[in-house]
Amino acid sequence: MRIFLASFLFGCALVLAAEAALAPSSGEFRYGLKVLDVVASPKENERESKVLEESGQENDAAEHPYLEDSLKQLVKRIPELKAIRPAAEQQALAMILQKTGARTDEFFANMVDLIAHEEIKQKRLGTFGVAGGSESVHDNYLVLRRGNGRELDFEEFRMDEKGDRREQVGVTSGFLVTSGFALIGLHFSRALQQESRFLYLGDQEIDARDTYVVAFAQIPGRATLKVALRGPGGSTVQMLTQGVAWIDKESFQFLRMRTDLLAPQPEIGLEVQTTEVDFSEVRLEDIATPLWLPRNVRVYLRLGKSLDRTFEEGFKNVHYYTDYRRYRVSTKMMAPQ
Repeated sequence: MRIFLASFLFGCALVLAAEAALAPSSGEFRYGLKVLDVVASPKENERESKVLEESGQENDAAEHPYLEDSLKQLVKRIPELKAIRPAAEQQALAMILQKTGARTDEFFANMVDLIAHEEIKQKRLGTFGVAGGSESVHDNYLVLRRGNGRELDFEEFRMDEKGDRREQVGVTSGFLVTSGFALIGLHFSRALQQESRFLYLGDQEIDARDTYVVAFAQIPGRATLKVALRGPGGSTVQMLTQGVAWIDKESFQFLRMRTDLLAPQPEIGLEVQTTEVDFSEVRLEDIATPLWLPRNVRVYLRLGKSLDRTFEEGFKNVHYYTDYRRYRVSTKMMAPQ
């Protein structure tokens, strides 16, 4: 079956999708991520999405994650690891995962409704990396917590200065829409660690802080946390990821995280999708525990040649977040449906 790549090329959306049960020490909670459908589309093309899902599962199952590479090969692929001090053994891994998992679950337990100023610099790259257009967008980025007790949902979306929800930031201009970064650390939740493989790579200094560097790769057939790529026609492909996290040795908070596709998705011509997030501490007056939230995010996606395409094209989005603060619903703002 031929997939219509043009529908993914112009006005596609890349979001983080998940629904998982987390079990923090204070009790068992259920957390979900409601995926924001930022693309105005007709009814979901279920048949095409099913074909894409099946082919995506086959691609993931056949791929070898990069944590199986030698450290030398991994440094070549991820230059940020150049200054790493390699781990001599894996004995510390269990401790790192236990403490990082506890910190991740604590983050979700303490999460409140937030709003921040967001600047997005979007670029469309043409053949051989030649720029094919760019634009800069300013908006308000919201992370909302829904529900009480054991059922908690989180939703991320954008809002303009007038308080109106922005559904299509860059879509009409042919740019890639990217979202879902505040919750990217879900891979390390204690309830989700069983869905991935982990490898302690070593130690590295990041922003004058010593970190544990841990690689992870989701396990096909077991993982529930997925990246979803939607086209304007409504068809969706869900993909697994692998990545590297830089974890502060004192606080066990994420200082940096990088994720990549577990496998390319040739059915839609998708060769590369990389997300890099730098975190910083955010203190709120009425919250005792600091929150570690994205400061800068870089997203790169490359579409390669295929039966429907005779050239490569890439997209690069850079997000900047400032002025995090509590968000309180006004009479103008309507709760998302």
